[in-house]
Amino acid sequence: AEDQKSQDSGDAGRYDDEAELFAEDFQAGYVKNLLRLQQEVIKIPGSEEHYDIYLARTLYPVLLPGIELLSREIDRLTNKESANKIDPSIRARFNPCIFLAEYLMRNNPTHGAKLEYAELFEQYARVEKIRRFFQAKRQKIFKHFTLQEFNSNFRKCDIAPYIQALDLLLLMDRKLIEAFDVEELWPEVDANETVGFDAFYETLSRWAVDQTDLTYEDFARIDLDRNERLHDFKKK
Repeated sequence: AEDQKSQDSGDAGRYDDEAELFAEDFQAGYVKNLLRLQQEVIKIPGSEEHYDIYLARTLYPVLLPGIELLSREIDRLTNKESANKIDPSIRARFNPCIFLAEYLMRNNPTHGAKLEYAELFEQYARVEKIRRFFQAKRQKIFKHFTLQEFNSNFRKCDIAPYIQALDLLLLMDRKLIEAFDVEELWPEVDANETVGFDAFYETLSRWAVDQTDLTYEDFARIDLDRNERLHDFKKK
């Protein structure tokens, strides 16, 4: 049953992503979907950083507009309507690799170039890291949830106590407690009404992705601390 729910959730997420590609904000949908292409997370050796997230922050913002410009230039040079307007020698000398390389050099962000996609990629890289964190931690948090006395009848009035327990589990130093507002997220649910783990976790995950006060590092403190201790141990 749990596997079926995960599959249904994945299907729903895929349809949402496909719908966003055709939404009014195409750029945001394109960037978001590009970060969802990698099914299996691959981390940079010795780091918690994901390869595709790293590329999204450092390479894609300059590479994507470069490829778009290259596509337009190829279309211009091969368009039959403009064939007579372009010097044949220009078409003969055109090299796509050199064109793209020159664009990348001119628009190097380390030299102060402002990139059209930079802010979008930074925003969605952050969102994707948090989304992946909650996706990866679901089973562990569910096991933790089953240890609570209210797990068989999880009600709205039990959410705040569990958030406190979860904050402690994730070593968030009360940041989750202070940021998570039960009444704001379940305004029309009675205190004694059953919520259930699945509904709670879906709401928690969506809230974590949408909010802007807490970072990925805040949520992943337990993993980052463990990696730091392991690194220190190996140095000894």
